[in-house]
Amino acid sequence: MRAAFLIAACLVAGAGSAADAPPEGKRIVDRVCSACHANDLSEAPQLKQPAMWTARLAKGRDALVHSALNGFTGPTGEEMPPRGGRPELTDAEVMAAVDYIISTVNPERNTP
Repeated sequence: MRAAFLIAACLVAGAGSAADAPPEGKRIVDRVCSACHANDLSEAPQLKQPAMWTARLAKGRDALVHSALNGFTGPTGEEMPPRGGRPELTDAEVMAAVDYIISTVNPERNTP
């Protein structure tokens, strides 16, 4: 049930304006990832709470990309669906989103 809720929440995303399109990573985060990572009702680590990302960042970019591409189930049962529940996202789009998240939650190290 929790997985179905998270997948449904990740599928609900606002459409962005093509006129002022942000960089690809930000666009993906805004349209897909923010459904869970900018939603206080979600168990996902929140973008506005960098401390929630400390242990994840310590594992390195490759581990974050792997989880984003393939999904992740945490020790308490929280789930990250593969590709944020959007199978149409390419590997490059997922990597761009991960890089954007890294730059957002770890501003001292803007380069992933």
